Amino acid sequence: MRVYLLLLGFFGMVSCDSQKNDLLSIPFGQPVTELIHTNKLQETQDVNYGVYSYQTDQLDKFRIGNINLKTYAYPNSAAADYNNLQMYVDNRKSQRYLGFRYTTVKQDEITALLEQLKKQYPEFERRKDSPGDAYFWDLKSLNAWLFYYPSFSRDKNDKNFLHSNFLFVKKGTRVENSKDTSVFTIWQLMELQYPK
Repeated sequence: MRVYLLLLGFFGMVSCDSQKNDLLSIPFGQPVTELIHTNKLQETQDVNYGVYSYQTDQLDKFRIGNINLKTYAYPNSAAADYNNLQMYVDNRKSQRYLGFRYTTVKQDEITALLEQLKKQYPEFERRKDSPGDAYFWDLKSLNAWLFYYPSFSRDKNDKNFLHSNFLFVKKGTRVENSKDTSVFTIWQLMELQYPK
């Protein structure tokens, strides 16, 4: 009986830990200080949106929905072509969760993530862009916005491959963590980049 209880406790801890690291299920506003320190995420600021963030390329403890993320660099390519996670926070002190931007160059993972999200959240807008389709989700039930947008990179053999971003953020989040209502929200900025 004691062994059974120990095993049950162990599997419960593993289950809770993996649930905690599912980037779609972390509640907005929850402090993620422990997650940042445990996984040794580095302090940064998203260059595209100016949002306070912590980043890592060591991804094996994170997942998006049912898909476990993998540490990965595209073979025979530039140094910048690797998978990277930026976890967004409200500020440096409280470190409350605002979402994430996941950049991936793992081709089968891009397809799997996109298919999972389209199936899980079937109401989305599809926008045309030269590297492929961009997708916008206004997830009212989660109080979140979700975006997928692709770009191309080129390996050293001059072959194109997808370099894609998945951006999940609390609805209403503004560029540079601004509280000023005259500053663009992430949604408004995405609309400018990918018009209907």
